[in-house]
Amino acid sequence: MVVEVGVHYDSDLEKVEEVTYAVTKEILKSVPGAVASFEPFIRYHSFGDSSINFSVILRASKFVDNFLIKHEFIKKLQAKYKTEGITIPFPSRTLYLQNEANGRGRD
Repeated sequence: MVVEVGVHYDSDLEKVEEVTYAVTKEILKSVPGAVASFEPFIRYHSFGDSSINFSVILRASKFVDNFLIKHEFIKKLQAKYKTEGITIPFPSRTLYLQNEANGRGRD
């Protein structure tokens, strides 16, 4: 199964990978239906509008097990990121407004 995650651009990506891996291994060992022997993958893949995005790949014994594994993984990962100071950003935009036809702001 694949879980998509995004972290703030100011994140230390080595730390993010290390923390995410530890949470992933813990979930694989503790949640019923997870394959404890599976070696998880963490792969950065894109620069998003508000985050650096990556995929976390885990394995379940049966398809139906995916739901509980993802549920527990997301809860545990969010809590661990909070304690480690890793930010999962929300979308944001910077707007530049012009007030006059000539492109200059008010003088």
